[in-house]
Amino acid sequence: MQAKLFDKQSSKHKESELTFQNDSLLLKVGDETRTYPLNEVTFSERLGNMPRSIYLSKTEVCEVQDNAFIDSELKKRGLLKGSQFIYHLESKSIYILPALAVTILMVFIFIKYILPYSAEKIAYAVPQSVAVKIGTGTLQTLDKLVLKPSKLEANKKEEITLTFKKMATHIHDLPPLHLVFRSAKKVGANAFALPDGTIVMTDELVLLADNNQEILSVLAHEIGHIKNRHAIRMFLQNSAMLVVLTTLTGDATTASTVVAALPTMLIESSFSRDLESEADDYAMQVMKESGIELHYFADIMQKLSAGREEDEVGKYFSSHPITSSRIKKFQN
Repeated sequence: MQAKLFDKQSSKHKESELTFQNDSLLLKVGDETRTYPLNEVTFSERLGNMPRSIYLSKTEVCEVQDNAFIDSELKKRGLLKGSQFIYHLESKSIYILPALAVTILMVFIFIKYILPYSAEKIAYAVPQSVAVKIGTGTLQTLDKLVLKPSKLEANKKEEITLTFKKMATHIHDLPPLHLVFRSAKKVGANAFALPDGTIVMTDELVLLADNNQEILSVLAHEIGHIKNRHAIRMFLQNSAMLVVLTTLTGDATTASTVVAALPTMLIESSFSRDLESEADDYAMQVMKESGIELHYFADIMQKLSAGREEDEVGKYFSSHPITSSRIKKFQN
């Protein structure tokens, strides 16, 4: 049987001839014949019709193409192990559909249950120093790409900030909350929370609201996102948790990956219904504690819904999908 002999140091090989003899392998290389005891030789698992690797020693390995012959010789000597069963499954088309169904089911379970659960646990384990690094870097990136300085009058921003701070006095067990205003025509009426406790509100959303209560209801919702670590959870889920290990180390320098990806996710991606529901429930709690009637949140949501087709307003849906059930919950 023809074989290619490699020295494990390069891709160069020598053409050789391999034969089985009793409990040994004979390898003829040119005029030289080498003998290798079978109990010291390792055969790679069979994978379809891919060449089989035979590890002869620490420095020698050969490849052969005739898998059927190798299996036959190993079977004669009682050395054919469970790999034959795997090959049998791989080579029969009758197993393709069941295998595909099992694979799809496993992927569904991972995405639907395991990934969100793991992302939640890991998000709460991320140190505050990392959250600050992510929040600061994300806001700097957004300021460069899509956000502009606010054009609201100073007294209007101060008025909203004071009412926001008054509402925040009822909130505990959170990082320091900080409200900032930005103009963002491309983003439209929007507000989003960063992991460090910063909430960005656009001028367009302030102008859309009829009163401060509507604005505060949106801010209460954003606080819910901070409370439940939604930004980090969303990033971990959307990136298939590529940064799981680095975020758990507590090394703030590893946050650069999140900083690079989170701005786009906050602007273009959407929270899941479950995450929005969590934020809504928390907003409801904060509004009740602050004496803000719940219908104000439904009112601003309806305004956003009515302007869904308008560029200046509809962009809010990209990161905050609105449903009639969410509105109805705050009307009751």
